[in-house]
Amino acid sequence: MTDRLTQLQQCLGQIVEQFGSAVNYVDRNHDFEPHNELEDKLTDPQATIASPDDFERNIDELTTDMILKTRQIIKLIDSLPGFDVSAEEQLHRIDVLQGQLMKVEEEKIEAVKRKGRLLKAVDGLIKEFVEGIASSRRPGNP
Repeated sequence: MTDRLTQLQQCLGQIVEQFGSAVNYVDRNHDFEPHNELEDKLTDPQATIASPDDFERNIDELTTDMILKTRQIIKLIDSLPGFDVSAEEQLHRIDVLQGQLMKVEEEKIEAVKRKGRLLKAVDGLIKEFVEGIASSRRPGNP
């Protein structure tokens, strides 16, 4: 799981990509409507013009995606500490988290020590087992 700032950065990258895709879609699929009634309608035989219904449907989908992404970005921004959390509260939270981190670090050190003791015990058992097998195979042992 990523932190909120990384999520926010990813969302911003995604919405920029969505904006680019929307502009690209409009550029490639729009009809050549005249600016005013005095101008002639332009045509391009190589252009891929979407039907008005398809164009509207796709524009609606693109804008809906951008609206949802914008809401997600706003939600992430609202979840960041800062505006509604005082500096003292943030420092207190940091102190609490440091205390928890130190406790976890102590538990980790204990677990590493325990692992070392268990490895030594297992090594001892393996040596005893191997020595027992070796001595049972020596000539003169039944």
